[in-house]
Amino acid sequence: MSLNEQDIYEEKVMEWIDDHFVMNEIEIEDFPFFPYGKLIRDENGETMVVLWCVIYGRVDYRLQEA
Repeated sequence: MSLNEQDIYEEKVMEWIDDHFVMNEIEIEDFPFFPYGKLIRDENGETMVVLWCVIYGRVDYRLQEA
């Protein structure tokens, strides 16, 4: 996989986050356990992971389990 493809997938993940959250109300950290993963933490401390799904070729996410 070329560096260009990596940049594209990372950009798609960040675009999804920007489309679904108010950016100044969340913290974003790299989460390398998933492809292009980002750990998102909201003001209440709740977390979710947003990632690039290599199987389906799209952005996916996993919510924090209670």
